[in-house]
Amino acid sequence: MAQSPKTLSSLMCELSLALSDLAEKMSNLAISLENQYLDSDSEEPVAMMEAARSTIDKARHG
Repeated sequence: MAQSPKTLSSLMCELSLALSDLAEKMSNLAISLENQYLDSDSEEPVAMMEAARSTIDKARHG
């Protein structure tokens, strides 16, 4: 299935923009969830809180 380079380039640009938008939305969601979790009054063990923060940090920074 041959595609012209111009068409492929256009599709790659669209994909890049869509992935960038998705990454921003996922980052905003992660921040929102982290803030909600950290603001909650649940009494979690310190180790559990640190593990959650570590997971969130890894998700943010890949």
